Amino acid sequence: MKYRLQALCLLLLAGATTTHAQRFQFKGRWIDSIYHSMSETERIGQLFMVAAYSGGEKANQDKIEQLVKNGQVGGLIFMQGNGEAQARMTNRMQRLSPVPLLIGMDAEWGLGMRLTGVRNMPKQMMIGATRDTTLMYAMGSAIADQCHRLGVHIDFAPVVDVNNNPKNPVINFRSFGEDKEWVSRLGIAYMKGLQDKGIMACAKHFPGHGDVAVDSHLDLPMIKKSREELEALEFYPFKQLINAGVQSVMIAHLSVPALDDSKNLPSTLSPKVISGVLRKDLHFQGLIFTDALDMKGLTKYYPDGETDLRAFLAGNDVLLFSQNVPLAISKIQWALRTGKVTESELERRVKKILEAKYDAGLYQFSPIKENNVTADLNKSTDELKEKIARAAVTLVRDQSALLSRISKGAKVSYLNVNGTGSTYLFNALKKKYPALEPNNLPKKSNAAQVKAMIAKLRDTGVVIVGIHELALYPGKDGYYGLDAVQISALQQLSQKKNVIFAILGNAYMMKNICSAKSVLIGYEDDNYTEEAVFEVLTGKLKAKGSLPVKPCAAKAAARPNANPENPKP
Repeated sequence: MKYRLQALCLLLLAGATTTHAQRFQFKGRWIDSIYHSMSETERIGQLFMVAAYSGGEKANQDKIEQLVKNGQVGGLIFMQGNGEAQARMTNRMQRLSPVPLLIGMDAEWGLGMRLTGVRNMPKQMMIGATRDTTLMYAMGSAIADQCHRLGVHIDFAPVVDVNNNPKNPVINFRSFGEDKEWVSRLGIAYMKGLQDKGIMACAKHFPGHGDVAVDSHLDLPMIKKSREELEALEFYPFKQLINAGVQSVMIAHLSVPALDDSKNLPSTLSPKVISGVLRKDLHFQGLIFTDALDMKGLTKYYPDGETDLRAFLAGNDVLLFSQNVPLAISKIQWALRTGKVTESELERRVKKILEAKYDAGLYQFSPIKENNVTADLNKSTDELKEKIARAAVTLVRDQSALLSRISKGAKVSYLNVNGTGSTYLFNALKKKYPALEPNNLPKKSNAAQVKAMIAKLRDTGVVIVGIHELALYPGKDGYYGLDAVQISALQQLSQKKNVIFAILGNAYMMKNICSAKSVLIGYEDDNYTEEAVFEVLTGKLKAKGSLPVKPCAAKAAARPNANPENPKP
C-alpha cells in the first residue's frame, strides 16, 4: 500500500503535465520511487511471474495470496478458470500486492484458450491459410480488447516458430506455417493488433521451436542446425518482429549446439543464446521471458531454485512459472552477496519490469468490473471466426473437377468419419439434397464394416468424405486421433476419382491420404468452418485459402509427376 500512496502523490504532483518530456520525467520518478521503496527481497520478487488458477483442480488462490502479500512476486500468469473468477482473483491480488502486478496469459487464440465458457478464436494454422494480415490484425485487436476487459497486460503471443517439422508435438498448428515470410508478416500483424491497443505482445519461442520432434514439456529437444541455417530460417521471424517493435520475447527450452554446445544446457539458461545472440546480435532491448520453469526440458537436468538463478544469470528479465519462489529469491540473494550478480544489474532489470508496469497503466490501477465478464469476452469472437473460416478454406486439389460436377447437379453421398452424431456439414448437405443418407465411419469399426461401406458408396456420383473431431497433434502414429481402421478406409477411398475429402482439422493429417484426387481443408471443426466448406462444395463460395504447410512434401518429391500441394504463389 505504501508504494501506491507514493505513486498517487507523484500522480497528483504531475498535475496537468501534458508534454512528452514531462510525461517521461514523471514516468522516471514513478519507477525510481517504487524501486527505492522496496527491500532487496521485494526487488528480487519483481522478477517472478507465477502461475495462478482461478478454477479447476489446480485452483491456488491461497498459495498465491501469501506470495503476493509478502511482495515476493511481480506478476501472475493466469491459467485455467473462468472469466468472473479470474476478475475477482485479479482484483483481490492487486489490492493485496504492495506493487501492482503485471498480469499475463497464454492467449494465442484468445482468452478462450484458458477460460471455460469463452469461445476460441481461430488457431494460427488456420490464419496462416488466409494469408490475410488485415484479418490477423483484427483478431489481435479483438484479443487486446479481451485482455483489457480482464485486466491482462501481456498476451504471450504470437508464436513465430516456423513449423518445418510435421511431427512437431508441441508447436504444429500453433504456428502460422512453414513459410518464414508469412510467419513474419502475420506475426507482425498480430503483434500490432495487440500493441496498438496497449497490450504487450511476446514473440515466442526463441531461438525457434519449429523443427523439433520432442515436446519440451517432457524432455529437452535438440536442434542440429548450423548457425547459418538458423540465421536463414529460425531467426528470421524474430528479426522481423524485433525490427517492427515487439516489446517482449520468450525463450524456449532447447539444446542448440551451434549456439551453445554445453551438454544438456537449455537455451533458457544460456548466456550465449540470450545475452549473446538475442541481445547483442539481434539488438533486442525489450523484456525477455523464460518459458515455463516447470517444464521437463529444464527440470530433468536442473533443480528448482537453481533453474531460476541460472535463468537470471543468462539474461532473462522475467522468470515465468517458478516452482519455488522463496528458494529462488534466496539463491539470487546469495549471488548478490558473492558478486555473481551486481546491484546495478538487478536494478536495471527490475526497473525494466517497472517500466512495463507503468506503460500498462499500473501507476493508477482501477479494479476490474466483475460481472458479465464471459459475455463481454465473447462479443466479437463469432464474427471473426466466420470471416477467417471463409478466408481460410483451401482447395488443395480437384483433379476430377468434382466441385463442378456437384454444382451441376451430380448425385452426392456423404461419409461422416469420426464425427459423433449428425454434423453441421451433413445437415447443410441434407437440406440441399433431401435424399442424402448418412454413412458413418466411427472409431473401432472393423474391416468388414469398412468393406460394406465402400461397396455401398461405389455407384454414387460424388462422395464427400467429412473428417471430423481430429486431434490437434499427430500422436505417435501420426493419425491425429483416428484409428488404424479409419486410416485404412480413408486410404482406400483416396484411390477413387469420385471422392472429395473435407478435412475439418489439422492440415498435416493429409499426409495419410496424399494420393487423394480431391481435397478441401477447413483447419478447424466448428459450424462456421463447416458452413464455409459446404459453400465451397456447392459452388456458393470460392476457396481462397493457401496451404500453409506441406503435409505431402516428402512423398511428392518421390513422385515427380505429382500435382503441387498449393497452386497459389
